[in-house]
Amino acid sequence: MVYVLALGAAALFGLGSAVQQRAASRAPEGMVLHWRLLWYLVRQRLWLVGVGTAVVGNVLSALALGKGGVALVQPLLVTRLLFALPIAATWERRRLTGREWGGAIAISGGLGAFLVAGRPEEGESTDAPIWIWLLIVGLVGLITGGLVKLARHLAPEKEAPVLGVGAGMLFGLQSALTDTAMGRLFDHGLVAMLLHWSPYAVAAVAITGTLLLQSAFKLEPLEASYPPLAAVEPLAGLAIGLGVLGGTVRVAPQWLGIEAAGLLVMTVGVWVLAKAAVAYERTLERGA
Repeated sequence: MVYVLALGAAALFGLGSAVQQRAASRAPEGMVLHWRLLWYLVRQRLWLVGVGTAVVGNVLSALALGKGGVALVQPLLVTRLLFALPIAATWERRRLTGREWGGAIAISGGLGAFLVAGRPEEGESTDAPIWIWLLIVGLVGLITGGLVKLARHLAPEKEAPVLGVGAGMLFGLQSALTDTAMGRLFDHGLVAMLLHWSPYAVAAVAITGTLLLQSAFKLEPLEASYPPLAAVEPLAGLAIGLGVLGGTVRVAPQWLGIEAAGLLVMTVGVWVLAKAAVAYERTLERGA
């Protein structure tokens, strides 16, 4: 049952992302990294369908995590790329190339190997001191701001992946903040959570991350814009969980070797998909 729930969630994540990218790509020009883009998208029925699909995926993933735990479920969730890319290609009325399949498998397999070898476990603490959170939020904000500034000086085929990395950083932070908010809810009740800063931080980070991701979707096809987010988001969430919430990961030499190899394979996969997206766009331009 856990496998069915996790793979169902991955499929819905992939479908939701493909639908959102389709809707964002139709947005008028001049909206990249502008709040007008979100205002435009929330009025598009297709985009709302994509968001709703992803929300259902989150419900299934939560059920899977409740039954199987992070170490079992998270490696299965990374297969969302293997669902998202074929869906997007079908929408474009084409077949994925061998390079695209190879890149998607490399990202999913590399990240999955890292998670299996590391076997991350959640910490018992969900209520770190506010000053620690301010440091983490400030650090992620600086990194993301730097990525956005860099992206603005790049061509669209390079800008979109960089924005995807920034969105992945923010969504990883959002996951960690959500743990804190939910811990407050379960330990102290709804009123205490609403009086705490964490749910409002979750909302602010989620909206900002959504703006970056949808801007990436507007700029480039799913092959270029989505893989960086899919790779960075779980790693950023894991890093913050280890540093702030007391999470653990296996650090024995034999596991560290597998983890490093997995990250290397994943990075190569992102690069391969980015190159494939550029080649596909050039083919379209020559055809036009």
